[in-house]
Amino acid sequence: MLAANLGLARRLKQHSTLVLLGALCVFGCVFVPDFARPANLANILVQSSALGVLAVGQTFVILCGLIDLSVGQLIGLVVVLSSDYMAGHSARTLPALLLALLLGAGVGAINGTMANRLRVHPLILTFGMLSVLQGVIFVYTDQSIGLVSPEIRWLANGALAGIPVAAVLLVVIAALAHLVLQRTRFGRHVFAVGGNEESARRAGVATDRVRLAVFIISGISAGLAGLLVAGRLGTGYPNAGTGFELDGIVAVVLGGTSLAGGAGGIAGSVAAAVLLGAISNILNLLEISAFVQILLKGVIVVGAILLTEPLRFRR
Repeated sequence: MLAANLGLARRLKQHSTLVLLGALCVFGCVFVPDFARPANLANILVQSSALGVLAVGQTFVILCGLIDLSVGQLIGLVVVLSSDYMAGHSARTLPALLLALLLGAGVGAINGTMANRLRVHPLILTFGMLSVLQGVIFVYTDQSIGLVSPEIRWLANGALAGIPVAAVLLVVIAALAHLVLQRTRFGRHVFAVGGNEESARRAGVATDRVRLAVFIISGISAGLAGLLVAGRLGTGYPNAGTGFELDGIVAVVLGGTSLAGGAGGIAGSVAAAVLLGAISNILNLLEISAFVQILLKGVIVVGAILLTEPLRFRR
């Protein structure tokens, strides 16, 4: 009986975010004017894509029992540097993409190396990196600079057969990440390290390499998310990444991944990112004050997280 209840709880947790997203969409279609317009639905996907890409990388980190608070300011740094470098020139699009990926991988590698060698709690370590990156941004510039190329703007805002390009990119990245987690030895090692690092080490898993790898993946995803944010803004706004670090963690946890590590998946994180985007969209369409929106979103997120943790604490 207990095993059956636990199995039911696990299935509910896995699909609860999709259920919440479906219920929210029904509410929006019935009670919110203009919500169901194709242009508005496409806008939700565009606005959610950067957070979704970020949440994919953050899922790897949290599954491993770690956390990365530096990704928000890493997004901001990518936005500033890539926009300033491109200066609206199409020929600089590919180098800017490589810059974003290498910068993200580099910051992730620093986080992972320091976490392994210093054994400092990743919450403290990455919060320190957040401050460092924020300082670098404002030493570089304290105002919007540069201009993204038309290709990056199309990547963030364009459409293919009516489907946002950014959403297509998110689906491709999420599908690849899902395959890595579910079908590769590295994916099994991520779950093992998150479930019990000491047991994984005794079983022969190179735990330090896994921890380093997930931080690099998180950094790369932040770099890609930064390009999407830059494309949406069109210029290098220094505060562009502020708040993304917390939204990314919320999306992952809301999507069913345990903060303790060892349980969760990519699909839930992506669905939660879209859910958060839909919540913001509905509140904007209802013309609710931005300050009230913060309160309502907080209440909704806390309530949803409690609903996605059934029986675990009750037992």
